[in-house]
Amino acid sequence: MKVIDISAWQTDIDWQAVKNAGIEGVIIKLGEGINIDEMFFEHVNNAVNYGLKYGVYYYAHASSIDEARREAYTVDQWLKTYIRGENPALGIWYDAEDNSMLTGGQNVVYPIANFIHIMREIGYNYVGLYSSYNWLTNVIDPEPLPKDVPIWSAQYGYHENSFKVENPDRICKIWQYTDCEPIGDMKLDCNIYYE
Repeated sequence: MKVIDISAWQTDIDWQAVKNAGIEGVIIKLGEGINIDEMFFEHVNNAVNYGLKYGVYYYAHASSIDEARREAYTVDQWLKTYIRGENPALGIWYDAEDNSMLTGGQNVVYPIANFIHIMREIGYNYVGLYSSYNWLTNVIDPEPLPKDVPIWSAQYGYHENSFKVENPDRICKIWQYTDCEPIGDMKLDCNIYYE
């Protein structure tokens, strides 16, 4: 199935055009740091109104395990406050791509693993990792991540998801194959969601 991912950068989405393009789901930025995304509520409401499945992502900055745990508790608080602590159908994704995560002196996989562990411990059963193919192969050492952690990889200009092909033992759930899919008057990030 095809899904888009959106944030406050996308303000005037033609939701009917999204439906007409065969998009079945949307992954919406929940927030970053201590700030909820300015368009989160509007995007969730529109996704629901147009009958689209949705998931959420949180843009990470944690460079230590303690910071990752704080980010997990922030996400939990927002989910409990704004969507009643539900497990969104398309998951909760930890977006690890910011260079600020590399300042902690340890492999970035440890904060990532702790965020995911805390969220699972709280009771969210669909929590995964989003990152670029470059980070997934050159920056993050995925070995400490449990094999059942779903991966969402970003890699443009290829005819297949290289991370999925190269890691058959991993659950490669989503492939972001472009950041410029023409939909209506917009160009959006578009993904293949493997069901």
